[in-house]
Formats: sequence, structure tokens, C-alpha cells
Amino acid sequence: MTICGSLSAQRSQVMQSDDTTFSAIKQLQEVTITAEKRELSISEIPVALSVISGKNLLNENTPDLRNLSGMIPNFYMQEGGLKLSTPLYVRGIGTVSGTPPVGLYVDGVPVFDKNAFIFDLYDIKQIEVLRGPQTTLYGRNSIIGLINIRTNPPASKLTLQAKAGVSSYNSQNYMVTANLPVRNVVYNKLSFSYNRTDGYFKNDFTGGKTNKSDSYNLRYQGQLYTNDTWQVALGINYNHSFDDGYAYHAIDSLKVHRYRVNYDADASYKRDLASAHVNARKTFDRTTLSWITSYSWTKDKQELDADFTFHDVFRNGKKSKQNLVTQEINYQSTESEKLDWTVGTFGFYKNLTNDYLATFGTERHLLLPLDLDKTLYYNNTSTWGIAGYGQVTLKNLLPGVFVTVGLRYDYEKASLDYKDSLLFHKANSFSGFHDWEEDNSYSAWLPKFSVLKKWNGQLSAYASIAKGYKAGGYNIIANDMTSQVVKLEYDKETLWNYEIGTKYFSQNGRFNVNAAIFYIDWKDQQIFVMEMMGPIIKNAGDARSFGAEMDLTWECMPHLTYFLSSGYSNSEYYHHLTKAYEGNKIVMAPEFTLNTGFSYQKKVKTPLFQSFMATTSVTGFGKQYFDEANTLKQNPYFLWNMNFGVSGKYIDFHVWGKNILNKAFFCYMFNSPVGKNLPEYLNSGQSGAPSRFGASITIKI
Repeated sequence: MTICGSLSAQRSQVMQSDDTTFSAIKQLQEVTITAEKRELSISEIPVALSVISGKNLLNENTPDLRNLSGMIPNFYMQEGGLKLSTPLYVRGIGTVSGTPPVGLYVDGVPVFDKNAFIFDLYDIKQIEVLRGPQTTLYGRNSIIGLINIRTNPPASKLTLQAKAGVSSYNSQNYMVTANLPVRNVVYNKLSFSYNRTDGYFKNDFTGGKTNKSDSYNLRYQGQLYTNDTWQVALGINYNHSFDDGYAYHAIDSLKVHRYRVNYDADASYKRDLASAHVNARKTFDRTTLSWITSYSWTKDKQELDADFTFHDVFRNGKKSKQNLVTQEINYQSTESEKLDWTVGTFGFYKNLTNDYLATFGTERHLLLPLDLDKTLYYNNTSTWGIAGYGQVTLKNLLPGVFVTVGLRYDYEKASLDYKDSLLFHKANSFSGFHDWEEDNSYSAWLPKFSVLKKWNGQLSAYASIAKGYKAGGYNIIANDMTSQVVKLEYDKETLWNYEIGTKYFSQNGRFNVNAAIFYIDWKDQQIFVMEMMGPIIKNAGDARSFGAEMDLTWECMPHLTYFLSSGYSNSEYYHHLTKAYEGNKIVMAPEFTLNTGFSYQKKVKTPLFQSFMATTSVTGFGKQYFDEANTLKQNPYFLWNMNFGVSGKYIDFHVWGKNILNKAFFCYMFNSPVGKNLPEYLNSGQSGAPSRFGASITIKI
């Protein structure tokens, strides 16, 4: 079963519980949300909010965050590309590359960079997606939203669960989890997942596939209970993945052969991620103190045919290493009838090193005016930051009226050490060109204000104002080869989000709706630009976005539920460095997102299974532009998906299909840097995924 939006998590827990009858309906408010750094019900949070139960991700056998596109109103992640940097947009606000616009937390621990956003979502309890700025509580990376992922915690009983799945294009996935408690003092969980696919793109030049993927993940979770007032959670995670390169080709060619590309060099992306965290929580009589320390290490390597043609023009290789340490201390009141308050501090240190080699082939003249063979780039950026925040909610200031005021101060400093050197054709050695050091600091005050009114526990309405902020930073490479002055910095961007919304939960829980309208003023937007030597980020101008969104569920007949998650956003520039682009739409932001359908669930009585479910849905995306000039676009398209499953105490069986009608569409387009000399490649891109079908079986002991 898949139900989109705020209702999904609650209803799934009701319908899929082995000891709960289908006539029993819980109130939606019983779903616990932790994204506000305290446990609250949905009706108490003055934010547009959607919740997805881990059991109800409509996806292939092993999903990732890209599967949330369409399921969450006005939420879009590009399905193609690599794990290196996947475009992410919410309410028309986002970025193709660089620092993510949406904060990501897994079990209370921040994930800073987009190269770590795509990982297998397995053994998930709940995903909470908050739309609009969450910077008052979460800072720099949550300029337009927050994704809060909660995995299933270690259990107090010895259990084992194993899952195996197969699907189209020789795709396979396996997952094992084991709960290993030690008396009632330490609860331990070990889990492992493996996922692979042969992919569906073929390279005519090499004869092989171009989007194969292979990954595995190891995870340890522990919870230590010393007494009734102390809780300590531990986590260690390691992820390895290997993907082939981008499946890009000339658009006209892809219109004839959707899944055939033609470039002359192998391309791949290899990534290793390791992380560990400690989360300690002490409960006093009227307050709670939390301490969260985390460390993560990332190493990745990319090899790329950067011109994406069969011509010998341009290849590059990039190696990166990163270390990140974060520390947060949070002190807050326990729930009271009149006042809730939270104060905290957050700090981090990040060190990122990039080594980049560009190699120019025998047909370099199709790209460069220079007679270069190779260019070496070295880029090291060290960044540290500190923040303090506070938030107060006055409850029942008037009957049913909640007023929330919050403020955060964010400061960070980034230091750059950059060098590059050039090897000209027929030269004997590299010659240094740029050698540059600099540092910059970024800071912001981040307020928010909201008023929420509740009536009889069923209806609530709210209005909120919040400021969003994303710090500036440095590009990896310099494109200007005519000057020895380096211009790698891009500045911070900010926005103001104005929002009103309402939430209604019927008394019997059979009809629920969560709706909002918003207006956003976005200043100094950081945009992705493809230049001669490679992509960069720069501040392009100012934009506005306005729109509406809604989650709705309706149990229209016994066992049958209709669901709808839909969002509309109109986002465009009102100021741009390129005057001709003023009035154009923001790139990669669909005009609408849609997921609608029916879910049927019923108890059955068989020796193995106790419940049956069937879901059919249509996911749609509105008109979408891929370049600042708005010349490359994808018209609206809709994908039909289905799920069937049976569940029992010891075994689950699931079959699914995505894009069943094999709808053709483009998930990405761009103007190729070699297009000026090879016009047939000027408009290049990647085809969206074809129809896929699969099945999985889960054994529970």
C-alpha cells in the first residue's frame, strides 16, 4: 500500500497491524513527528508537512529519496544522473549542483552534502518532509525544507528479517536485519543491504551498458538504557557504491532510440561513505538535555567522457575526500499546557579536498581555443561554523491559539587553497597557472513567526513567516584561462517564505486533508552554469515562487481509500544578470506534481497470510525547463504504477510495476559545451526510466 502525504504513516500502521481490525481507525494526530526537535502531533505544527511510512514507499525493491518525487507535493528530485549530485527542488526552489537546499537528518544526525543524499532506504520507520524554510532550528542547509528520516530502532526481542527481490534489467536486492538485545540494558541491531542492476542504457560505441549500478550498506544501531532518565543511542554506518557514468546523448537521437548513447570513453562514479554518531539524552523533572556528536568520512572518484560524444574531445577524472564533524546540544522544556521552549547550539568542521584532471583529446578544437593536452586542479576548502538558536511556543494564549517565535544566528568561515597547472601540446611538463588562497565568512539572523488556531482537535489553521538561508562557497575549478586572478567564490542566498495552511482530520479518521498556499521571495539565487572548462555555481539574480499544495485521503468505501498529493508552483526570475532571462521559469522545477490513486486493503484468512493489499496510482509532473533561456523543456507527463502484496506473521510477498505503459519522457536536458562546433549535440539529455516490474519476498523470524 502506498498513501501519499500526511495520512500515509498513520493509516499504514492501522491497516498493516496483525492484531488490529480494519474497522479500528486511529486519529491522525497520533502520528508522532520529531522534526521540530520534540515529539509533536501533525496538528500542532504550523508547517506544510507530509509523512511517509517506511512500509509504504511506492518504489522499486530498494528505494532512495528520488522515489519521493511526486509522492510529496512540490517535491522533485531528478531520477537520472549519479549519486554525486542529484538536483533537488521544493516549491520551485533548489539547485542543480552545490550545497543542497533541503536539510537531511537521519536519526537526528545531519547529512551535509548532496553526494551523500542518495542511499538505499531500507528498514525505515518514517520519513517526515517539511516544506518551507526550517533554518531557525536547522540552519544553512534547510533553506526550503527538511527531510527527517527515522530508522526502526533496535527491538527488545531477538528477531531476524531477510528480504530478497528481483526486477527488470537483471536487478537484484537483498536485505537482512537482526535485533540482538543483551538483557534489558543494551539493544543492538545489525543490518545489511545489497542492490545491483544492469541498467537499460546501451553504449553503441563500446557495446556495453552505461548505467549499471552496484551498492551495499552495513549498519549498526545500539541503544543503552542505564536508568529511567538516561538514554544513549549509537550508530555506525558504511556504504559503498559503484555506478556507471551519465547516460547522456543528443536529444534528437534519443527520440529515435530512447536508451542508446554513443560516447568513446568509460565513465563511472565510485563512492565510499562511513559515519558514526552518539546521541545522549538526559531527562530531568521539567526539562530534557540532548547531546549529539557525529563524524563522517567520504571518498569518491569520478571518471567521465565529458563531451558525451564518440569524438575524442574531453575527458576528466575527479577524486575527493571529506571529513566532517558536527556537534549539537539541545535543551528544552518538557510538554506543558502553557509554554514550550527550546534552546540549542550547533557547530561543525568540514575539510574537503578535490583533485581534478582534465584530458583533452585529438579533437580538442571542438571545445577549446587553447592547444592544451591536460589541466590539473587542486582545491582544498576548510569550513567551520557555529550557531545558536531558540524557539518559544505560547500555548492557548487565547482558547486554541498557539504562537511560535524562533530565532537563530548562523556563522561560518570558509578557507580556500587552490592551484592549477597546464600541459600544453608538445610541452615537456606542466606549468603552474593559478595559485590562490583566500577566505570568506557568511552569517545570517534567521527568524520565524507563526500563529496556529485549533478547533475541537479536528480542524486547525495557521499562518507563518520564515527566513531561509544558504551560505556561499567555492567552485572546484577556474574557467577563466586568460587571467591569473581566481574568481571561485559564490555568495550566500536568502529567501522569505510566507504561508497559510489548514489541516482537517475527521472524527472517525476516514477523511483527512492538509493544504497550504505560499509565496516566496528568493534573493541572490545560486545557479549552475556549464562553462568552457566545466560547471560552476554563480549568483544569478532574484526570483519569486507562489503556489499551493494538498494531501488528501478519503476512505470512500470499506477497505478502499482514495489518496491525492498534489502541488502547484509558479517560479520565475524578476531580476537576472542576463536581462533576457527575466520573466523566465526556474530550471528543473516542475509546474506541478501529482500522485493520486486508490488503495484496497482487507483481512484474509490463510495459513500463511493475514492481509491483502492492492494499490494503483498515477504520478505526474508539469512542464519543466532545463536551461535558463527556457529553450529546453519537458511537457507534462504521467506514469501509471501498481502494487500488490500479501502479508503474514512470518512472510510477506510483494509485486509491483512502475511506468507500466512505458511512457517516454526526458529527465534531464542541457546545452552541450561542444554544441557550438557540433550542432547535432547542442541539445543533449537523458531519457527517463522505462517500465519496470519486480517482486520481493520477506521472511520474518
